[in-house]
Amino acid sequence: MSRFAGRLPPAAVGALATVAIAACILAVEYRNALDGAFVFDDEVSIVENSSIRKLWPLRDVLVTKAEGGRTHDSRPLLNLSLAIDYAAHGLWRPGFRIVNLAIHLVNTLLVYDVARRILRLAGQRRDDAVFLSACTALLWTAHPLHTAVNTYVIQRAESLAAFFILAAFDAAIVALVRGSLPAAVAAGLLAIAGGAAKETTAAILPLVAAFDWAFHEPLTAAGRDRRLRPVLSLRPVLYAGLAATIAVIVGLGWWLGGRGGSAGVSTASIIAYALTQCRAIWLYLGKVVWPATLVLDHGDRFSSGISEEWPFVAATAALMVIVAGGFWRAPKAFFPLVAAAILLAPTTSIVPVKTQTIAEHRMYLASACLLGAAVVAAATAARAVIGTRRGLAGRGVVAVLVSAGVVGGVGRTIARNADFLTAATLWAQNVRDCPENDRGLTNLASALIREGRFAEAGPLVERAVAARPDRERNWLNLGRLHAEAGNDREAIQAFGEAIRVAPGEADARINLGIVLSRGTDIDGAIVVLDEAIRLRPDTAKGWLARGMARLRQERPDLAVPDLERAVRLDPENRAGWHNLELARQAAGGPKTAVPHGSP
Repeated sequence: MSRFAGRLPPAAVGALATVAIAACILAVEYRNALDGAFVFDDEVSIVENSSIRKLWPLRDVLVTKAEGGRTHDSRPLLNLSLAIDYAAHGLWRPGFRIVNLAIHLVNTLLVYDVARRILRLAGQRRDDAVFLSACTALLWTAHPLHTAVNTYVIQRAESLAAFFILAAFDAAIVALVRGSLPAAVAAGLLAIAGGAAKETTAAILPLVAAFDWAFHEPLTAAGRDRRLRPVLSLRPVLYAGLAATIAVIVGLGWWLGGRGGSAGVSTASIIAYALTQCRAIWLYLGKVVWPATLVLDHGDRFSSGISEEWPFVAATAALMVIVAGGFWRAPKAFFPLVAAAILLAPTTSIVPVKTQTIAEHRMYLASACLLGAAVVAAATAARAVIGTRRGLAGRGVVAVLVSAGVVGGVGRTIARNADFLTAATLWAQNVRDCPENDRGLTNLASALIREGRFAEAGPLVERAVAARPDRERNWLNLGRLHAEAGNDREAIQAFGEAIRVAPGEADARINLGIVLSRGTDIDGAIVVLDEAIRLRPDTAKGWLARGMARLRQERPDLAVPDLERAVRLDPENRAGWHNLELARQAAGGPKTAVPHGSP
């Protein structure tokens, strides 16, 4: 191994060592996370996502129009990755998380390479650049904040977007340093592909522009020294490709419906959202420095006005002035802070994300910039104290500090992953650590009802309904409790209230139809279920409920097509296959074979 390493350049050796160590860190950190529950948006974007059930025709996978702002909507490459997962292993939860960790590991390598190239341009010696970039990448890899991206499965959207941003940025740096036309084209293609993964990849254009401005002197010098074609001639090609990302994002949003009303300048007050983000920025910075308490969902609350947020507004304004002034005077030194701001800007500025105003996963890639700046600052301080001639001693100090950070990160990540064991444990923690988010209470009640813990759920449902009678899911939970207790009249009233609050949602109608069908009003149940299916034809639950109602109506001939559609949409639904077999037997048709792999 040592002979093999001796033949490789230091950058390649550093890359191999970083990836190997990072893989070991992730194996330890996430060993207790692989089989954690599907939670929150995992349900609608994976468990109930019928578009990932087949890889062909490919158009059905790539074209997912917005329906209420589901995480996979209008993001073709994200949905394709989920479909590939499902084709390989169905809804096996460890499989999805192994892919998430693989993406995170690749991103670790890209963070290393981008950091190394930037440090060399900033004047660091080759060996120092390799060492400091490896420290940055490993510290970032182990950070507990990333459980919101790796363990929470559907936030693969964040890590996938980060991959395209990092890869495009890396290629852009190569293009600018070496005058490489293929690298410029690759950067553009990667950025364009990123636009089909998540809208935050729009940040790649201003990120490269800020880098180009900050490092224009060493970039120009590198072009002269290497006697390459003028880098200036590559810039139109490079920036045209990067700008095309925005065109892809806008085009997909127009064609597929964007975020389905969950995000955009027309969905909520820009001023209220901007004020909320002034608070969010400091929360994110705190989580990077000290991730003792992590919260999956901070809710959908907006700031009520400047009087509530003025300390955060003042602090944010001061920070912006300091960073902007520093970037003007010392662009190379302040570039990491500017890069972090650019990466946060798509979600943490003035464009409202109505359904989730604060989300810790948004700090995923931006945290690498801050951690890199901290590592370089620690190395600079060590050199100043110990002396530049004792380079190994200075590296030793940095290595000890980074190792302590990694060990602490591993321990906190393991503890955090235990929260994801079940939906109930996660939401109990969310309610405890973020009590101001009433949606956490709603989701905890839902999780307890799913687990059959009705006595525990009852008081929570009552509190949630009293606190937020305008939240449809609170009435839905109340109806489910009454239905489980056999109180059909009260259940019907609760489901009716849920429909009144959110007439465009299908879940309450499905539950109402089920309750009606087990009484004497089967015809009324079918009318309700017809409307539910019209609203959500891609959801197996509606077809299954109507098929079972048809069976109770003694119309197996009508039940069979509904149940066939249900199992086609959700092949792993054992109840669907069982009832389809009963319907076919009643209709005199062939028996149904449950496909291999169904539970």
